This record gives sequence, structure tokens and C-alpha cells, in this order.
Amino acid sequence: MTGVDTTTTAVIVQILAVLLGLYVGAIYSAAEVAFFKLYSLPNFQEYASGDTQDRWIHRLLHRPNRLLATILIGNTVSNVVVSIVAASLTVQLISVFALPKLVIFVVEFLVISFSILILSEIAPKWIALENPRKVARSYAGFIYIQYWLFHPFTRLMADSAIALEKVVPKSTSKVTSDDLRLMAQAGHEDGSLKQDEREIIENVIEFGTISAKEIMTSRVDIEAISVDASLEEVLDLIRRKGYSRLPLYENDLDTIHGILYSKDVLPFLHVNPEETTIQWKTLARKALFIPPTKKLDELLTDFQAEKTHMAIVVDEYGGTEGLITMDDLLEEIVGDMADESDEEEEKSYRPHRQGGFVCDARMDLDEVEDLFGLEITSADDEFESLGGLIYHLTERIPNVGEKVTYKGLVCTVQSLSKKRIAKVWVRAIG
Repeated sequence: MTGVDTTTTAVIVQILAVLLGLYVGAIYSAAEVAFFKLYSLPNFQEYASGDTQDRWIHRLLHRPNRLLATILIGNTVSNVVVSIVAASLTVQLISVFALPKLVIFVVEFLVISFSILILSEIAPKWIALENPRKVARSYAGFIYIQYWLFHPFTRLMADSAIALEKVVPKSTSKVTSDDLRLMAQAGHEDGSLKQDEREIIENVIEFGTISAKEIMTSRVDIEAISVDASLEEVLDLIRRKGYSRLPLYENDLDTIHGILYSKDVLPFLHVNPEETTIQWKTLARKALFIPPTKKLDELLTDFQAEKTHMAIVVDEYGGTEGLITMDDLLEEIVGDMADESDEEEEKSYRPHRQGGFVCDARMDLDEVEDLFGLEITSADDEFESLGGLIYHLTERIPNVGEKVTYKGLVCTVQSLSKKRIAKVWVRAIG
């Protein structure tokens, strides 16, 4: 009986040792997540002036490599102890229950693996992730003692890791825009990204490849104020258009002196327009001039640096080619935006009774492609609008009723406005 009692006692002791090892391993796992979660926060330096636990946390996080080495040493030792004791326990169980060795080993493997993974790794880390500050404070003293006990080993490990990092060649692989686009597509397909979120990501990817010329308001559509305009004319234009900023020009749009802000005109709302003469040049703010090839990401940086929301696009001869605003940039990322002052825009196309669509000549060719499901543009094109395409093909101002054919489309000029193409009937061939 004494031999049986001794064996039973040994089994109980070994089971308790395994449980203790799992508990200690759980402490190290929870501490690892808690401490490094705090380390990722910008305010962990504030712990230096806190109570004892906070000061321990700060000192440990001051050398994160050694802290990590301390935790890994402790966790590894506890898991090794659990495995060794479990192996000894297996031998005891075989002698007590006289079960087949294979059965005991399989059961031991499953139980110990499950216990280490769930009880010592996953569950503690999940708990620590939910409340890292509380967990770190709870185990700060225990880890701090280990930190100094293992100091020679942790210092050696940390220094070795740093030296190895310098020797091992770093990966040169980079995430490309195509990779990001594929990830956004995959995220949308598996439901983690909504359609509008995917579109924003794709728009951001393309943002730096788009030039100012592609999205600018063309010269012929610019609303501007003459330096000779009366106060009544300026107020009337601001009321009708609702713009917060307007270019100020002299003689023609090639001579722009600056940008007039609507808020700078507010002080003159209640004066008598007929008795007031204003030198608009004195009110105008500095204008930002950019080439048409300026990329949108660079332009956004310019807007931030110059603290402005509008830029004048000028050609190689210094003539005004167009205008671009901060709203134009934002719409390239988030899509069309409208505020309460915007009038409801007329659709840029409508069905034609004989097939196809009657389109505004200013309609972007990308929209025409979407409308007809055809690929009609290329990176080398010097035009972006439907009217620009017709001018490119005819090399002159076309007549009403004149037709051109291009990449599966027949375009018929329907109307002109001030020597500009206004409306075009577009239909697919066949």
C-alpha cells in the first residue's frame, strides 16, 4: 500500500507542477501582450512619474529588446518544465493504470498541447489585449524581478539579435499599387470592405498618377472678376454662383492678379454700390500658378504649404489654361460632393430617340467609355473631353451636323455655343 500511496502522491505533485507551469506560462504570455501594447501607445512615457508599478513598467519598456528576451526566457522555461513533468507523469500513469503506452502518449500530447495553446497562450493574450494597463500593473513586479535575474542572458540575447539583424540581408520586396488594389478587391469580395470604401482606396492609389489638366475647369468655363468690375457686379456674381473664391484678372484671363475671397467682400454688403469704388487688387490674395502636368499628390502638398484652396493652371507660354480647387482634389478621392449652395446639375447625357446619347461636349471620355462599354482612351491622348476628341480629329471648329468616327463610336455635332461644341450625338457603330 505504501508503494501505491507514494505513486499516487507523486502523480498529484506532478499534476500540480504541470498546472503551476501552465499558470506561470500564462503570466508571461499575458505580460508580453500587455507591455508591448502599452509600448505602442504614445503616452507610455508618462508612467515614469506614476506609482511604483507604473515606474516599473516605464523602466521595462525603456529597453524593449531585453524585456522581450526576459519574457521569452521565462515562457520557454515554463513550457519546458511542463513538458518534462508531463513526460514523467506519463510514466507514472502507465504504471498506475497499466494502459497501453500509445494511448497514454496520445492523451498526454493532446491534453498538454491544448492546455499550453489555450490556457498559457491564447486566452491570456486575449485578456491582456482587452485591458493591457491592468495586466501590466499586475505583473510588473514579477517581470521586473525576472528582468534583473536574467539580466546577463537577456543582454546577450538582445545584443546578439541586433548584431544578427545587421548581418541578415533585408527584404527588398515592396508592396506595389497593384498589390493594394488586389487586397482592396479581395476585401470587398469577402465582405470586409464596402463598395464605397474599396473605391476610395482605389482612388487614393490612382491619385498620384492624375495630372491637374485631367480634372481642371477649362479656361472657357472659368468664372472670374475683372479689376474694372463694379461692386454691384461682383456681389451679383457671388450671389448667382455661390463661389467662395474667384480669380481676379485684368484685360483677359491670361493676366490674373490674384484670388478674391467672397468673405473679403462682405464688409461692403451694406454700402451704396454707386458711391463706392473699390480697388480689387488690394483685396486679392496671392494666386498659386501650376503647370498642367502637375500631379495631384504634389498639388495637394502645395495647397497645404501655401494655405490656399485654388490654383491657376498655366501653359508653357504663361497663358491661363484652367483652374483647379481643393474640392476637385477631394472629389477624386471620395467622389462628387455637393453642398447646400450647389444647384442640381443637369445630367451630362440623355438618350436619343434614334439610339445612343446626346452628350455634353465637356463630358469626360472616361464617362463615355463607361456609358458605351468601350475602350477609347489611352495614356498618350492629348485630350480628355468629348469635345476635345472631336477638335483633335477635325483640327478645326466643326459645323453642326458634322460626323466623326472613332474606335467604334459615331459622333455627330448637334449644336455650337460661342464657337464651341456644345452638344454631341454619340452612338455605337453597328
